[in-house]
Order: sequence, then C-alpha cells, then structure tokens
Amino acid sequence: MIIRRHHVGGLAVAGLLVAAIAGCGADPTADARSTITADGCIENYSADVDYFRDKAEAEYAQGWSVSYAKSYKVLRTTVEAAGGHANAGSRRIESTYVLNQCGAPEPELTGELAGAEVITIPTKTVADGGSVLYAALERLDVAESLVGQAEQFIGPTEAPYFPKISAQIKSGKVADLGYDVNLEALAEADPDFYTNYAGDQAMFAKIKELGIPVVYYFPYTESPLGAAEQIKFTSLFFNREAAANAVFDPIEQRYQALERTVSGQVPDEKDRPSVLVGVIGKSGEVTTNQNDRFEEQLIRAAGGTALPDLPGGGKATLSLESFLDLGADADFWLDLVFFPQYASKSEYLAADPRLDVLKALHTGDTFHRIGPRGQDYFLNGAIDADVMLTDAVSLLHPDLAPDHELVYLGTVSD
Repeated sequence: MIIRRHHVGGLAVAGLLVAAIAGCGADPTADARSTITADGCIENYSADVDYFRDKAEAEYAQGWSVSYAKSYKVLRTTVEAAGGHANAGSRRIESTYVLNQCGAPEPELTGELAGAEVITIPTKTVADGGSVLYAALERLDVAESLVGQAEQFIGPTEAPYFPKISAQIKSGKVADLGYDVNLEALAEADPDFYTNYAGDQAMFAKIKELGIPVVYYFPYTESPLGAAEQIKFTSLFFNREAAANAVFDPIEQRYQALERTVSGQVPDEKDRPSVLVGVIGKSGEVTTNQNDRFEEQLIRAAGGTALPDLPGGGKATLSLESFLDLGADADFWLDLVFFPQYASKSEYLAADPRLDVLKALHTGDTFHRIGPRGQDYFLNGAIDADVMLTDAVSLLHPDLAPDHELVYLGTVSD
C-alpha cells in the first residue's frame, strides 16, 4: 500500500483555537496551546483535543459512513460496480480511508484500519473521474480544488449554475482526463485524491502506483436524500462539514414535508400512476433500472409505481418487445436518455413506429432527465432532492404542486 504525504491547502479557518472545540475532560493547558494554522494544519498537537468541532453523518446514504476520532476520520465506502460502467463487471468495492488531520500523527493501521488508505486533510486538490462532484465542490466553496475532470460536463446551459467551477475550468487549471484516464495528465495534475465509482480495476491500480489515492463513490444507487448527502461526503475531505450540513438540512426538511403530503394524499397503491422507465438503444435493446436506483426511489416518493419491478441497485437490459408489452398501458414513460434526440411524439414515432403502442407517448406523459437546466439533473439535481421531488410530483400529481415549473426534468410534447 502506498501512503502518500499530501500537501495541504488553506481551506481551514486561520487561527482557529482548538480550545473552543475540545471535548470534555481535555487538558486545558494543551488546549490553549494547540491551534489550527492558516494552511489547516495542527500546531502543537495534543492527543487530548478533539480537532473536529463540526461533524457530518450519513443518515440516508448506504454507500458510505464516517466515524470520528480526535484527529482523524474513518471513511468507509461501498460501491456496487455492476451496471455502473462498461468495464466494471459484477463487483462490490469496499474501501476504508483514514482522513488524517495535517499536523497529527497517523494512527496505526491495525485491526479495522488494516489496509486503509491514508489521506491528509484538509485536501487541496481533487480529480473527479466520475463527473458527479461538481455541485458539491461549488456549494462547499472549494471549486478551486478541482484539477482534473473526466469530461467537459458543464456546457453553456449548465455554466450559469456553476460560476466557480466554470471559472476554474476556464482558467485552464482543470485537466481533461477522460473516463479511461490519461495517466500522464493525471500525474501532472497531481491531485490529493481521485474519485470514481467504477471502471477497469487495472487502471485504478496504475493510478495508485502514481501515489494518488482512489476514492470510490457513486450517489445514483442511493435514495434521493442519500444522493443529496454527497455534499456531506465531499465535505469530509475539506473539513467543511458545517457548510455541508447548512446546505443539506433545509433540503431534507422540504423533501420530507412534500413526501408526507404525497403519502397523505395518495395512500393507496391503486391510486398511484405507473411509470415506465427505460431508454431504447441504437441496437433496439432497452436499458432500464433496478428498484434501488435513484429514479425508481424518486418515483415512489412522488407517489408513483416504477416499471419494470426488478430487484437490485444496478441496470438491466430488456428486449424492445418485452419493454413495449410491459409498458403499453403505463401512465408515464421516463426516458432515461442522456442526450434527447426527439422533442415530440411524432419524432419518436418517425424514428420507431413500434412505439405507437405506448399510451404515455400519446397522452403527453413522456418525460426525461434533461430539463431547462440541461444536464444539471446529474449535478445540482442530485443535491436538490427537494426540487427534484417537486418536479416529479408536479408530473405525477399536478394538483399537489400546481404552480411548479419544471427545473431538472423535461417533457416531450404529444
């Protein structure tokens, strides 16, 4: 295992007196002497001081958890790789990371910490190989930490919602790495850590050989609130938990309030509209989701029933014939397309007349994930769970959100 000694950036509050954050029973002399410097490092380390005044926890997310010691955090992640990437295969990746406060001694990597990757915090730089953390970096005010990206995911439509990230990219400080990772470009960017959710394990091994820790994380197999907790996850590396909680807590409150309203107004399964979920590929096969994916959980929270009903948290493939048989009478169709090609029923039918059997296409109840804010569904949308839920409710039960204008979801005209 390679333990990398990371340089640390000035992302912590300068001169923070740890005496104010120490736990009960600590040595007051040591507390008064121990401080956090402008670069985020401990000066005059004391084993009696709790250096993490602000903490976060995964309340809804299943893919990660964190526990706090006085001068380090233990982050555990689980990623189900199946269906997440063309080269992923069927694989469950479980990882443990020790996020060690700069200036503190590293803990012994024994027992439950055996084999853990050590990352010094607060980190200064990150390469986002999965194209999922832009919004978290923007809202945590650490956009300048982005030094590598898998692709140019933020276009002119999305850019206004990412002014800091956009400025960082325009500055030329963000390397284009690609999903297959240009190792030379990654080495030159030299991030404190690289994050991705799945891919070729041989590639990840090469990244680790460069001395760059690989942090596995993917929010889209989480519930909407679990996905929104990506802001908490990201904050752990920058000691920005207070900022993350300030963003997440009101989102959680609004989401749960609307979910209670939906549950109260649509209590019976028979009153829940059915939503066919899937995208038709060029080969004619249909890619759909299993039940634990983000969209299926959002549909259920919005008072709908997702079709097909498949157990698991990955992707599945159906023949077009099976898909049409299953969804002919579905009330809605959520087309999982990444880049919409057809804006109307007539365009869909011109491309494939067999789609004529879909009731949702004729009633104007077909929608997709690219709304007024472009691909922001996959970025800010995954944090704004409350807005995403309101979008879905306004489609499935318009009387419960009568004045809402779609933000992240888009509709197809009949």
